[in-house]
Amino acid sequence: MRMRIFHGLWALGSIVGAGFRGVVTIMAFTEGRLMRQFSLSRRAIAFSCIVLTGLTVGSTLTLLNLIRGQYYLTRMQYLERENRAMTSLLQGQAEQLDKLKLEMTKLKEFEESVRQVTGLGVAFEPPTSESESSSRRGSSRGGRP
Repeated sequence: MRMRIFHGLWALGSIVGAGFRGVVTIMAFTEGRLMRQFSLSRRAIAFSCIVLTGLTVGSTLTLLNLIRGQYYLTRMQYLERENRAMTSLLQGQAEQLDKLKLEMTKLKEFEESVRQVTGLGVAFEPPTSESESSSRRGSSRGGRP
C-alpha cells in the first residue's frame, strides 16, 4: 500500500518536473513588420508566474492595510472631535453647577437674614431620618399613660 502511494507521488513529481523542462519560443511582431523571436525556458516562465502572483498578493494586502489604516485614522479623528465636544459640555455643566452652588449659598444667607428679621432665630433644618424616628418614639410614649 505504501509502495503504491510512494510510486504515485513519484510519478506525479516526474510529470510536473517534465512539464518544466524544455523551452517556449516567443515570436513578437512590431508595427514595422519586423519579427523577433526569442526563447525562454519553462522554469523561467514558471518562476516569473510565481513572482508575479506573489507581487499581486502582496500589493493587494498592502492596499487593504492602507484602506484599513485610513478608516482607523478617520475614526480616531471623529472620536477626538467627539471627546473635545464632550469635554466642552462637561466644562459648561461644571460652570453651571458652580453658579448654582453660589446661588444656593446666597439663598441660604438670605433665608437666615429673613429669619432674623422675623424673629424666628436659627434657621430651620429639616430633621434627619434618625432624629425624626427618635422624636416619633418619644411623642408616642409621652401621649399614652
